[in-house]
Amino acid sequence: MRWAVLSGSAVWLAAVGVLTACTDTASRPNEQRVAMAPISFNEIAGWASDKHSEVLATFRLSCPKLTAKSDSRIATDGGYKTITTTEWKKICDAASAVRGGDDRAARVFFEENFRPLVVQSPGKFTGYFEPKIRGSKAPSRLFTVPVYRRPPDLTDKPFFTRAEIEQGALKGKGLEIAYVQDPVALFEVQVQGSGRIQLAEGGILNLGFDGSNNRPYTAIGTVLIEMGILTRENATWPAIRDSLRRSPQQAREVMRKNERYIFFRDTRTQGAIGAEGVALTAQRSMAVDTAFTPYGTPIWIDTARPVIRRPGVTEPYRRLVIAQDAGAAIQGPARGDVFFGTGAQAAEWAGRMNSGGRAIVLVPNKG
Repeated sequence: MRWAVLSGSAVWLAAVGVLTACTDTASRPNEQRVAMAPISFNEIAGWASDKHSEVLATFRLSCPKLTAKSDSRIATDGGYKTITTTEWKKICDAASAVRGGDDRAARVFFEENFRPLVVQSPGKFTGYFEPKIRGSKAPSRLFTVPVYRRPPDLTDKPFFTRAEIEQGALKGKGLEIAYVQDPVALFEVQVQGSGRIQLAEGGILNLGFDGSNNRPYTAIGTVLIEMGILTRENATWPAIRDSLRRSPQQAREVMRKNERYIFFRDTRTQGAIGAEGVALTAQRSMAVDTAFTPYGTPIWIDTARPVIRRPGVTEPYRRLVIAQDAGAAIQGPARGDVFFGTGAQAAEWAGRMNSGGRAIVLVPNKG
């Protein structure tokens, strides 16, 4: 799970028909009506040319969760609908019958099992990635910044603030997973919700989100703008990171304005794990607002992605993704945060992406 999705500028500035499976259209508490309209697959620009076999493989990763958990609710043009685990199982069984790498068969699968609905509100898309930083399992003169696991006494009540934790509130409790050199880099890992530590002893330690201190989140980009250090136009994560590293003492004070602190666990996996509990796929997994769209839902995004090494320049970015993650800063039916993977290219895409566009939700149509 991501407590502040996206590493792009937005996080820092702020941060259909009736399903045949059931007819439960009654609104439940806190369910907001969403304006959505039917569209045909033929009307979706770029649909036919997407690599559907790639996203089908990503969808299959969600199937064990979709068929084992409780029923889910999804916003549609006819109100909220319940999708049962039985319905998901039928869809997942159909997905398992498609041969890997067969884009045409994969496209037919999505067209036969889902109905596309355009969210009428404007879309907003950002990106995030999995940072990689240097560290060690033991403290040293070089690696002094602790990475903490979830405290056993952590509840849903407010816990120690970021400042209190950094000043030693958890020291000596045996909660240290590792130690890193750069506090700004660790802050970035906390923003992303996961990361990798290249251990001095050798090997990689994969960090996954394991709770927060239940304190308020404050976007430090906004703090730096209010201080006159950055402007709204240049408050991307690369600019924020550079500003923090130029003044370590000021960086500490700025980062502590955000009281929220993230705890991690060693996932013992080779990649990032989303809030759904499955491995994320670069450019095919997306964080969403699960109040509107449940995990496992395919979503077509029509937006723009930054062009590498060309600041201010974007290119069309149209593709099918799967809802497999969430975050406190992702709010709204047409809000998405694309997972870009790891590495320098992923970091640049994620750090600069902050685009409008539209979201087309694929709602299950099999009962």
